[in-house]
Amino acid sequence: MINLSLELANARAARAPPRTLGQCLVELGHITQADLAHALILQRRMDRLLGEVLLVEGLLTEAQLLAGLARQNGLRVIDLDRKPPEISVARRLPVSVCLRHGVTPWKQADGLLLVATNRPDLFDELRASMGPEGQRMLPVLATQEDIVRTIGRLYGDELAFAAATRVPAAESCRGWAVNHRRRIAWAGGLAALLALCAAAAPGWTLALGILWASLTLALCVALKAAAFVAHLTAPAQAEGGPASSAPGGDGFRLPRVSVLVPLFREENIACHLVERLTRLTYPKSLLDVVLVLEQDDAVTREALRCTALPPWMSVLEVPDASRLRTKPRALNYALNFCAGDIIGVWDAEDAPAPDQLERVVQQFHRAAPDVACL
Repeated sequence: MINLSLELANARAARAPPRTLGQCLVELGHITQADLAHALILQRRMDRLLGEVLLVEGLLTEAQLLAGLARQNGLRVIDLDRKPPEISVARRLPVSVCLRHGVTPWKQADGLLLVATNRPDLFDELRASMGPEGQRMLPVLATQEDIVRTIGRLYGDELAFAAATRVPAAESCRGWAVNHRRRIAWAGGLAALLALCAAAAPGWTLALGILWASLTLALCVALKAAAFVAHLTAPAQAEGGPASSAPGGDGFRLPRVSVLVPLFREENIACHLVERLTRLTYPKSLLDVVLVLEQDDAVTREALRCTALPPWMSVLEVPDASRLRTKPRALNYALNFCAGDIIGVWDAEDAPAPDQLERVVQQFHRAAPDVACL
């Protein structure tokens, strides 16, 4: 039973000028004054919240952070896994609003809607975006991981369909599954034609095959040669410059970087992947690595369950809502949950250089405003 009068009182109390989160965490004994001073120094050059810096630096657990936010804002902490929302509450908030504000509906009663958030300081923006309906919304606190997982449960089918159809049908291969018999017939006919040519004129068929292979090889070599020449003639700063010009050194605030890593039936790669990514030298409080796997991929899920993931790394499951099962679809779905200013993609087998993200950030910082991809 939900005590809505208590929730309303807490929400009204949250409107009072709050103490800082750092003060609340110190009062609760979750951090020391020295921890707070260290985190504030780090925060000055990073576009991250104080709680996120403390969390990634290992000075705070997620439960302690929620306790500090609850004390600061006079709100209740809930467990969305133990007390999940009913599917019917999804009608009260569009998925686009949930993604934009990082929230999920939780419970409704007496015309009021309790909405889970981990950014209570931004809840008034959500209320304003919903017009008169927003005045009947009350905040409760939950972890970001639980909120993302709950959005997937409530709106997963809708998001998965949008991910599979984001590209126009004329530019997509998703229709191939419908016409697979026709394609098999064409492939069989082409194979039969090649066999007939080889039997009728083996010399000419072999000669044309060698010519085609040589042409494609020459084009590949020319492309690599052009890339090598461009590499040699590029300005010195394209290589990242000296160490003294590291990102953040000339006064600009370091951006948050999200990296998507799609996985599928990866049994033995989880621990090695975490080990390789841990070598990255980019500030971990600005790093958001999302491991993307299919909902029915029990092999990878079990491998990840046995692997200790750092706070800057999370797992996102793509709902099994369509026959289409491709990496672009999974990445399109995961894109909805990326929080970074810069978004990248690595394969599970990739071993990026430790300073690769610094180089990317530096290149974007120096590039023209119309540069969107490196």
